[in-house]
Amino acid sequence: MFYKLVFDMDRIDDSIKDGTNTIYAETTNLDEIIYLDVKKGYFDNIILSERNIVDWPNAEFYYSSKVSNLESDYLLNVKRWPIIHVRVMEKFEEMGIKGLQYFPIKLVDVVTNNINNNYVLMYINNFIDAFDMEKSKYKYNEKKYNLYTFIPQATYLNDEVCSQYDIFRCSKSVAAIYVSNKIKEIVEENNWIGFEFYEQP
Repeated sequence: MFYKLVFDMDRIDDSIKDGTNTIYAETTNLDEIIYLDVKKGYFDNIILSERNIVDWPNAEFYYSSKVSNLESDYLLNVKRWPIIHVRVMEKFEEMGIKGLQYFPIKLVDVVTNNINNNYVLMYINNFIDAFDMEKSKYKYNEKKYNLYTFIPQATYLNDEVCSQYDIFRCSKSVAAIYVSNKIKEIVEENNWIGFEFYEQP
């Protein structure tokens, strides 16, 4: 079984009401970064391309401790980057989750200027041909960037291909992150905050 990994947005309203809302990194310096062949203003898209990342730049995300100073395990942020707490990284490494690289993120409190170094970008190296193209419904636009548009609720993974990975992006539609039941179980066993999983046929 595989799941689409997303941020747990359902808990936000309730957590605000009961005072347990976690940090939201509402701004960042990513749009100011100039990195190798990446144009200024487009660095946030680096997570959507398969590449060998070297000389990681100073990536900063900003939050206000007046709103919340409570850490989550999957950091909600304005760019929707997969940013995880170092305890998650350490457990993934311990459990042999492969196909990931981790790059440091500075989480800066705009109130105190204190820097939280407890978070890393979870860069996914596995870009695979994951979809069952015979079962899935999609539109293909060859003229516009070789673009596939998959129909929600009618997209199927190829179990034989995907079973070799615990975490991956699909090369034909890179925005979504898919994970195995192993990762879902690790998250649930550790009661980590911020993760949500949607079963993927």
